[in-house]
Formats: sequence, C-alpha cells, structure tokens
Amino acid sequence: MLSALFSAYVVLRLIQGLQFWWTSTTKRSTAHLSGEEDAVLSGLSQNNKKRTDNKSAQDDDMPSFDETVVLCGASGAGKTALLHCLCTENDGDSCQPPMTTTSLVANVAYMNVTSSDNADEETKHETEAVRLVDYPGHPSLSTKLTSLLLPDQTARVVFTVDATKPVTDGVAILYKSILTNNQVRKAWKASGKILSILIVCTKEDDKKAKNHKRMKIQIRNELDRLRKVDSAMEDVTGNGSTPMSIAKGKTIDLDDLGPDMPVLHFVETGLGIQGGDNGLKAVREFVRTGD
Repeated sequence: MLSALFSAYVVLRLIQGLQFWWTSTTKRSTAHLSGEEDAVLSGLSQNNKKRTDNKSAQDDDMPSFDETVVLCGASGAGKTALLHCLCTENDGDSCQPPMTTTSLVANVAYMNVTSSDNADEETKHETEAVRLVDYPGHPSLSTKLTSLLLPDQTARVVFTVDATKPVTDGVAILYKSILTNNQVRKAWKASGKILSILIVCTKEDDKKAKNHKRMKIQIRNELDRLRKVDSAMEDVTGNGSTPMSIAKGKTIDLDDLGPDMPVLHFVETGLGIQGGDNGLKAVREFVRTGD
C-alpha cells in the first residue's frame, strides 16, 4: 500500500515538473518578440489598415503597418525561429534563433520596411512595418487558419516545411487549408488578386536535410496523392474543398497550378549557416515585396 502511494506521489511530482518546464520554455520561445507575441487567435483577424493616428499607435505599442504576412506550416517546421530572424534589426545573414516549443497561440511581430527613396519629403524617412503572424501548426488549430488567409487579412503567405522530415504533415495543411479550400479560393478569385506563397524549406544546415529541388519533388508527389484521394471520393464538394483541376494522366505542376490558383515560390534556409547564404535575404525580400 505504502509502495503504491509513494509511486503515485512520484508520478504526480513528475507531471508537475513537466508542466513547469512546458510553461517556462513556452514563455522563453516568445520572449524575443515585442507587443502582442502571445495574442489570442481570435484577436488576429483584423483588417490590414495603416495606422494614421500616431499617438494611438504609440499608446498601443504597435507600429504602423500596411500589410500582414502569415507564417504557417506544420509544428516544428521552424516558423518561430524564422520569425525571430526576420524581425532582427541586423539585415545581414547572421542570426541565432532562440529555443522554441510547440505553441497553441499565435506570435505577432513587426518587420521594419524603410520607405522608398522616391517618396515625398514627409514620408521619405519614415519607417513602416509589415505585420508577421506566426500561426501555430498544431493540427487542432488548422481550421482556424483559413480566416487569416483571406485577401482582406493577408497580403501573402510564408509556408515552412522541415527539410529533415517527411513532407506529409506540412503538405496536408497546404492542400486542405489553402489549395483546395473553398473559402480561400473563392475570396481570392473575387478580389481579382493572386495569392503568392513562399515555400521555405527550413533546416538546410542539418546533415539530414534535403535540398529544395528534392523537397519540391516530394511536395508535388504528396499533393498528387492527396488530389487522387479527393478525386476518388463520391462527394468531394461536400467537405468544404474544391478539387485541383489536373488533366487526366498529368501530375501537378508546381510552377503553374492553373488559373485562379496561388503562385508558389521556393527557397531554402539554414539559420545555422555561418559565412554563407542562409536564405534569409530571399525571405525578407518576399515579405517586403512579394518577389
């Protein structure tokens, strides 16, 4: 009896220790962000309008921003580490991302975008910002991602895929939440705009990582597999999705998904690469301009 009670006590203390570790590491993972790093998911869906009331913007500790870029992907794909590096003041390639853990809340940060030299004198030296929303990759939150991907909420998307692991989980989010989602597809078509997505193959500094060309092939194959599964279902349109239209016998062309479909760009990043191109400049340029 005493042995059973002692064992139960040990298990209880172990659980409490794990809870403390989870809480402390989660806080550290977002400590580098300013402002609304732990914003609740429901507070993120707001129009991307430039703040014109400077006093109000300062009081709220939120910089003026014109656009929002959503970072999404499966859990552990490097979204938060990439967010940290994008928002570091140093515009070079050097970056030391913090330790991060899986989270159920979205991180919000701002990347400075210097005004163009062609601007008028009043705005020439102003610094604007792009709001970055790092959306959690936990499977239970995938249905809420859709509301952030509409054209009145985001300008473009950065989608991270772990180059050291199978692409299955990440491609499932890409396929279900973006490429075949009725709400997303219809909203972007109605806006007359094309959604631009940068697929970032992360952790390229790892020995086990696959380069972006190999990753692109695996992503295409997995998308084809999911498309065939959808095509085999009797009631495809009843699950809130619009199947991708591909000619019979053809595979998906990631360089041209078809009319009214998103445009995909690919880049690889290795944040641990020292003295070389770790891909950050390409990601920053996409966040700023969409190119």
